[in-house]
Amino acid sequence: MPELGCTPNVFSYNILLKGLCDKKESQEALEILYMMVDNAGSCPPDVVSYSTVVDGFFKEGDVEKAYSLIQKMLDEGISPDVVIYNTMIDGLCKAQATDWAEEVLQQMLDNGIKPDSKTYSSLIHRYCCVGKLEDAIRMLNKMSRDGPKPDVVTYNLVIDYLCRNGRCKEARRVFDSLVQKGLKPNGTTYGTLINGYASKGDLVDMHDLFNLMDADGIVPNHHVFNILIHAYAKLQMLDQAMFIFTNMRQQGLKPDAVTYATVMDGLCKAGRVDDAMSQFKQMVSEGLTPTDVVFGTLIHGFCAIGEWNKAEELTFERLDRGIQPNVVYFNTIIRNLCQQGRVMEARHACDLMVGVGVTPDVISYSTLIDGYCLDDGMIDEGVAFFKEMLAKDVKPNVVTYRIMLQGLFQAGRTPDAKERYVRMADSGIQLEVFTYNIVLGCLCENGFLDEALALFQSLLSKNIELDIVTFTAMIDALFKHGRSKAAMDLFAAIPSHGLVPNVVTYNIVMENLINEGLLEESDNLILSMEKSGCAPNSRMLNAIVRRLLLGGEMSKAAAYLCKCDEKKFSLEASTASLLISIILEGNCEEFVNSLPEKYHFLLKARKR
Repeated sequence: MPELGCTPNVFSYNILLKGLCDKKESQEALEILYMMVDNAGSCPPDVVSYSTVVDGFFKEGDVEKAYSLIQKMLDEGISPDVVIYNTMIDGLCKAQATDWAEEVLQQMLDNGIKPDSKTYSSLIHRYCCVGKLEDAIRMLNKMSRDGPKPDVVTYNLVIDYLCRNGRCKEARRVFDSLVQKGLKPNGTTYGTLINGYASKGDLVDMHDLFNLMDADGIVPNHHVFNILIHAYAKLQMLDQAMFIFTNMRQQGLKPDAVTYATVMDGLCKAGRVDDAMSQFKQMVSEGLTPTDVVFGTLIHGFCAIGEWNKAEELTFERLDRGIQPNVVYFNTIIRNLCQQGRVMEARHACDLMVGVGVTPDVISYSTLIDGYCLDDGMIDEGVAFFKEMLAKDVKPNVVTYRIMLQGLFQAGRTPDAKERYVRMADSGIQLEVFTYNIVLGCLCENGFLDEALALFQSLLSKNIELDIVTFTAMIDALFKHGRSKAAMDLFAAIPSHGLVPNVVTYNIVMENLINEGLLEESDNLILSMEKSGCAPNSRMLNAIVRRLLLGGEMSKAAAYLCKCDEKKFSLEASTASLLISIILEGNCEEFVNSLPEKYHFLLKARKR
């Protein structure tokens, strides 16, 4: 421009600065800004110049340069108006620099610029976003005190934060506060709080607020109706959900795709799949396009009631509409059916998956194999499906093998399970401790203790990290096979493996010590438990009391009865019965007097 005899003015420079900032070249824009400052005052930058470059740095994420330039602008005596200040404060808040934003707010006040509701709302919104409710309330109070008064939009920010964090009672107090201040809640205010109540399952307060919304003359929108319908449908309160659904139409609102999806999901979960299908047809007749969620809900519903033809028809209709189901979608159906014990239906779903061109993966096969193994008498189908998996070149993972092992063991087919384990170990698959625990536990339960011990020792020699469940299972098996010394030796070795016995471990050892009449060792074990922070439970103390009573160890029995009382444990029926019979039949006055006072009535009953 100077070469052409034209001197650029600030307006021309500002256009250049904006162009550079839009191209994310804010640093170059800053250099031009400094050139304007240093140009002997011929064309000094104005507030627009500074704010343009500041905004550019915000958009590029360079908050420090933006803040530094804000301070330079203020030092140069250039005072922004409220709009520019709001832009700067909002930019700092979005960059999570709330401390700097508050400094700019204070400078704004010092310069005599009165903040508006947007100024404070930026800070309140950021404080809510990062969970600093106290700071948000502090800013809300500052706004109320210094002006301008908070509007409903500002209150909505706080109500939204509280509802999203499950603090609906506090949100309601804020709601009541804004009403008391003469403000009128809007649809967002009501919708936010209604959704908060719905999320917590507080349907009474939810519906009361919905009625208040109606009385306040606020017309509910699709979002509010959908919240209500979903809340009732989620709790299988379908009559109420359908009442709201009908009410929605009566108020002139046609259900949208979300409304229909919610209603159909509730109907399908209640087994009313035909009713859901009627809603589907109504939805299509109204020109709404069924979503992936809608098709998934209906297909799963028909699978659950064994209506495979209808499920297949819908699957192909879904494909015709260009919605391709994936393996995750089918795996969800298979898993849900297997969890309900509907393994044959799950297999049909797998066949349907293949029929529409989706290839089952390791999760599909593992889920179905698990379903077969859990279903009594279907282990052969599980084995066959496992072989089919191998034939289809789908590589089993550790979960698949674990399912097969557990299924074979539980079906009493220990030789097959052992063979499968050997193959698995030879294949180089890295097993986790949970699988080892299943193998060891099942070997012990099926009478193969020596093999379990050999495997256990082999795992220890390979430095495989076993857990306390492993040791507990082996100790229990040794006791059950009469190898008490070996069991106690293994129990004593637990700390050397970096483990701590849990209450199950202690219970097993205690039960065997009591059965063998080793009462002194039982006392020592109780002390050891308490030192390790693993307190004895009611079952253990009851067992000790019974053994001591039967052995005539009355003073020790009294001590343990007192311990039961201290821990507020109730006596089991067998313990109470034994205690009463001993007191009523014998000369036990000293013994009874040493018990907690609640037992003293037994002595009076005996004297009668």
